Amino acid sequence: MPPRSAAVIDDTPTALTVILKHGITSVFLFASPSWTFEKLSTELLDVLRDRYPDGLAMSTEPSSNITTIPAEDTDAKVVFGTPRDADDVTKGFKKFDVRPQDTLGKKGLKKVSTLAFALLGPDQDEDGPVKFEAAFPSNDAEA
Repeated sequence: MPPRSAAVIDDTPTALTVILKHGITSVFLFASPSWTFEKLSTELLDVLRDRYPDGLAMSTEPSSNITTIPAEDTDAKVVFGTPRDADDVTKGFKKFDVRPQDTLGKKGLKKVSTLAFALLGPDQDEDGPVKFEAAFPSNDAEA
């Protein structure tokens, strides 16, 4: 029997919470260490289509850019980024070198892991440089 704190997806106990960041959006997914990055991408796109049909805002500004969500999985490539500094995600993200068949556990994701993501079109090269835009709330009081 899985521990009480574990979520169960498809009758498989999950041991990971993956926080996926893009712009001001954070998506929390329960995942299994045996999931491939292809499955993580599919689950992420399903959630984005369901929760953000009008796209993802990059900031709270009314004129901010909107990232559109592709209608089909084949219309997009999800590229993941890992924090430059594991202790301070506000320092930005670098491209996470993963293949679709790599598993979350084998790539070292822990109980709670934060990754950024970028959506590339079918014509864009995922091996090229990718800019990850992830905004985090600030506790700084404005003077």
